[in-house]
Amino acid sequence: MHTARQLDQSQFAVTIDGRAGSRDALFPGWHEHDRLGMVVQEPLGAVGASLLLQLAITAYYDARPDRRDGWLYPDVYLFHVGGRHGDHGFYDVFPGRKEVVVPDEPAVILEAINDRAITRLAVVDGPAEPVRHHLKEPAAALERIVSAFAYSADGRVAAPDVEIAAVDRRAVVNTTIVLDLERSYAEQQEIRAELRANGAVTPVDEDPAPPRRADVPVAARDRVARGREAISSDGLPTETYRRVPVAEALQMLHIRAAV
Repeated sequence: MHTARQLDQSQFAVTIDGRAGSRDALFPGWHEHDRLGMVVQEPLGAVGASLLLQLAITAYYDARPDRRDGWLYPDVYLFHVGGRHGDHGFYDVFPGRKEVVVPDEPAVILEAINDRAITRLAVVDGPAEPVRHHLKEPAAALERIVSAFAYSADGRVAAPDVEIAAVDRRAVVNTTIVLDLERSYAEQQEIRAELRANGAVTPVDEDPAPPRRADVPVAARDRVARGREAISSDGLPTETYRRVPVAEALQMLHIRAAV
């Protein structure tokens, strides 16, 4: 639960419809029982929405400030479609049960989302397509989910209306480590110690458990890292998103052609 002390909403700049926005405007009405769920369809695809993920984590802790002093991991879930697409433990998506592997079947994906009581949903950008869900599952989702966002694995969507920029090194530390899981756990801890010494990470009592063996080939990991460089300035990335109606998001859970 290192993100409880590492992350703060001031480390992110939000732009909505071309104007300066805020976390509260992006996640209206966020409360202590909100849960972010993110659908992932390719190796380390969630990295493309890492700023949204981490901004939601700050909302989780700020909804109940006492959580920062406890032993609670944030309520964020990843839904890996068609197979595991990497280890995201260093975003505090932990324990491992919060990285849910589902088949590429819209009805099954939605059931998994409903089972976890997701209230804020991020789906992969692409066309909404007619799908068949199981009886009453869409109604349950529409009654509960407040916000839905389309994101891209490369950090940039078509026709965006939301932009999130990292304005502090602490907002990119976890991505740096997620993209370098081929290092040993001890080497990762050395990186964190160096970042703490430089003021990039607030000291914490506990770090996440050693990550699982990487699920992503080195070549794919390197490709994602190069993509982050392409959307970064001085090492700080800017990601774009598109807000979508929840009903439309439920037609975007499965793997589709990119827009």
